[in-house]
Amino acid sequence: MIFNIGDLAWLHLRKERFPNERKSKLLPRADGPFKVLARYNNKAYKIDLPRDKYNVSDIFNVKDLSPYHGDEEFDPR
Repeated sequence: MIFNIGDLAWLHLRKERFPNERKSKLLPRADGPFKVLARYNNKAYKIDLPRDKYNVSDIFNVKDLSPYHGDEEFDPR
């Protein structure tokens, strides 16, 4: 999967990186969609992750992202 700058993507909340968001099996396993800000190679992307909600780096492996297919009128954060 290759994302382009400006694409919207869902972020998979892995337990190792987001322990507070994955305390329960009933909590969502993804968040977003977030706007792709930069592509470092075909495997690493920088997304528009809100710093006030998550205290982690905003660069993710492509395995942690999935494409957003929704309204084209959606206003990204």
